[in-house]
Amino acid sequence: MKPVKRVNFAVVAVTAALFVAIAVFVAFSTSRMMENEARHTVKNVVEATVERIDRLMATVESAAENSVWIVAEHHDDPDYMFTITSNLVQNNSFIVGSTIAFEPNHFPAKGYYYSTFSYKVRTNGLDRIKCIQQGGEHFKYHGEDWYRIPKEARKSSWSEPYFDEGGAKVWMSTYSVPVMDGNGKVYAVLTSDVSLENLKSEVRAIKPYQNSYATLHSKKGHPLVDAPEGASASNDTVKIVGKANNGWTMELVCPLSNILQGSRILVRRIALFSTVGLGLIFFVSWSFSTRLQRATMANERLSSELGIARAIQSSVLNRSVPPYLGAVLRPAREVGGDFYDFQEKDGILYFAIGDASGKGIPAALFTFLAGAGFRMSADMGLPPDETVRRINALLCKDNDTCMFVTLFVGRLELATGKLEYCNAGHPPLIVIRPDGTSEPLAAKRNIAAGVMEGFAYARETATFEPGTRLLVYTDGVTEAERKDHAQYGDDRLLAFTSAHAKEKPSDMVGSLIGELDGFAAGAEQSDDITAMAVLVGESKAT
Repeated sequence: MKPVKRVNFAVVAVTAALFVAIAVFVAFSTSRMMENEARHTVKNVVEATVERIDRLMATVESAAENSVWIVAEHHDDPDYMFTITSNLVQNNSFIVGSTIAFEPNHFPAKGYYYSTFSYKVRTNGLDRIKCIQQGGEHFKYHGEDWYRIPKEARKSSWSEPYFDEGGAKVWMSTYSVPVMDGNGKVYAVLTSDVSLENLKSEVRAIKPYQNSYATLHSKKGHPLVDAPEGASASNDTVKIVGKANNGWTMELVCPLSNILQGSRILVRRIALFSTVGLGLIFFVSWSFSTRLQRATMANERLSSELGIARAIQSSVLNRSVPPYLGAVLRPAREVGGDFYDFQEKDGILYFAIGDASGKGIPAALFTFLAGAGFRMSADMGLPPDETVRRINALLCKDNDTCMFVTLFVGRLELATGKLEYCNAGHPPLIVIRPDGTSEPLAAKRNIAAGVMEGFAYARETATFEPGTRLLVYTDGVTEAERKDHAQYGDDRLLAFTSAHAKEKPSDMVGSLIGELDGFAAGAEQSDDITAMAVLVGESKAT
C-alpha cells in the first residue's frame, strides 16, 4: 500500500498547486474578461436601442412620404386635407398629430392662412381623432421651423424635440415633408408629430448593471434623457455611444466598480471552494486505493455474472436444428432481448421468434418468460393465437416496468405447406418462392405481448408450395446501421432473400449475418440480431 499512498500524496500536491494557479489566474484575468463582456453587453444594448429609434423614425418617415402624392392628387380640394391628416394619424400608432400647412392664399376662399391639423385625443381610455384649422393671426405658422426649414431646403427634415404646450402636453418631434408642384415650387408642408414619452421611458429603464444609466440627446445636443442627479463623473466607467440616423445620440454609462463586483465575489468563492476541495481531495485520495480495489472486484464479478447469464441464455436455445431449418441469434450486449425457439411434433413445426423492448438483462429476463410460455404451449399443441394469448397473460401480470415483446408464432405442416400464424407487433415473415421472388406475408395488426391484458389475438392461415422458404427475423436486421447511420432496410432484405432463394436455411441465415457485417463495415452493433429460415416440404422424416 505504500506506493499507492505515495501516489496519492503526489496527486494531492499536484492538485493543490493547480488550485493555487487557477485562483491566481482567475484573480488577474476575470476582471478583464468581465470588463470586456460588459463592453460587449453595453454595446449590444446601445445598438438595439438605436435600431429601435431608427425603426420608429423610419416608420413615421415612410408614412409621411407616402402621403405626399395624395396631397398632390387632391391639391384643389382644401377640405380633403382633413381626410389625409386624420387617416395618417389614425393608421399609425406612433403618430400623434399631422398637419398640412399651405403657402399664403393658396386657397383664396380659405383666407391667407390655411393649415389642416388632426391629432389624437384620449377620452375615457380610448383615442379619437380631432381635426381643426389652426392657421391664423393667432398662429402664423409660416415662420415656424417645422415649416420654414423644409421649405427653404426643399427636403424633408426632423425638428428638434420640443414640449407641446398647446396640444398633447408631451415631448415630441416633428417630421416635415415639403410638397412641390410640377415646377418644383413648394406650396405646402406635410408634417407628422411623434410622441417621445415612451422612448424616453425606455431609455431611462436601461440599467444592465447597478448604478448604470443612459442618456439621449438630439442632433443639436438637446437632452431628451439626461444623466440622473448624483451620477458619477469618474473616468472609471464603461461608456458606449450610439448614433441614430436622425442624428440623435445615445450614451450608456456603467461604473466599473459595479461591473467587477461579480468578479470579486467569484474570486472569493473560488478561494473558499479551493480550500474545501483540497480537503475533500486529501480525504478521497487516502481511501482511493481501497475503493479502487472494491470497484475492480465488483467489475470483475459483474463481468463474470454477465458471462454466466449469456451462457445460460445460449444454453436454452434449441440446438437440435433439423436440415430444413436454420437459425441465428447475435445479441448486441452480453445478453440480449431476442429469442427464437421451435419444436417438431408429428410433421408439424411449432416455431416462434420474439424481440423484447430494451436491451440487456431486463430484456433477457422478459424474453425468457416469453420463451417458456411458447414451449409450454408447443408441448400442448396449441394454435398460434392461443399461444400468444397465454404469453400475453403471463407477461401482463405484475408488469410494472411496462415492457413488452413483439412475437411471430407459427404452426407449419411441413408436408402440405399449410401455415397457421399470429403476428403480435412483429416485422412480417418473408415468403421466398422457388422462382426467387419474395414478399412480406400480410398479417393482421395485433399489439405486442405484455401491453394489454385480455387482448383478442387473431389467427391467420396461408399455404405454400414445396420448396418455399420462410424467413422470420427481428428488427435488428432491417435496422442494422452503418457509421453514417444509414439502415439496412426492408428493400435490401427483400433483394437479399431473392438472391439467396436456393440456399439451405442454415446457409441462408449465415449469409444474412455476413451481409449485415459487410453493410455495417465495422460500425458497432446497435441492436440484437435474430433470424430463422424454414424450408417448406421437408421434415426430419425426409
